[in-house]
Amino acid sequence: MLADVDSSLRAWLTDELAPGTEIGFDPPGLLTGIPRRPRRAGIVNLFLHAVTENLDGLPAGRVRVRDTEGRVTGSHVAHRSYHLSYLVTAWAADTTEEHELLGALIGAHTERDALHPDHLRGCLSVLDTALPVRLGWTPAARTAELWSAVGVPMRTALDLTITAPALPARFEPPAPPVEAVHLEVHGAVAPPPEVPRRRWERTAINES
Repeated sequence: MLADVDSSLRAWLTDELAPGTEIGFDPPGLLTGIPRRPRRAGIVNLFLHAVTENLDGLPAGRVRVRDTEGRVTGSHVAHRSYHLSYLVTAWAADTTEEHELLGALIGAHTERDALHPDHLRGCLSVLDTALPVRLGWTPAARTAELWSAVGVPMRTALDLTITAPALPARFEPPAPPVEAVHLEVHGAVAPPPEVPRRRWERTAINES
């Protein structure tokens, strides 16, 4: 699922950013040793640094799958979704062009703040709904310790978080329909007890 989200983000940004812009997913520390990129051939790098489960609206039990006629065709475990938080940095000929790349990403998010089905790849391509994308928000707060952990001096960056489901791989077919019912009686069945006639009860007499 993580690789499919990467591919989906790459498809989205390839359509939105300037031609020739490279989309990467490496730790920022691997990019510090490369020379400055030639103009208009920068890198937008998305480093996945946190994965947090989304607990809002999680179903309690298994989910039934129905066909177009409403019949149950099977079931699967409830879909779990996760917040995937990326640290987005730009690497270009100079700081000005790096800011232009990040500004273009902000503009793309303003126009479309979700990954629509036409950009979804891999297992996510079966979805018919968009995946929300947020800029400037992450459930895992990023601090200066993150920069020191990746071994890179702090630089202009964006927080990008996409919420995506982990689709279940196992699909259980329904139980076969009931074709016959067999009833068996074990042991003798006693007759119902006779109800004694009460003294005050009389048999009706009809006179002609």
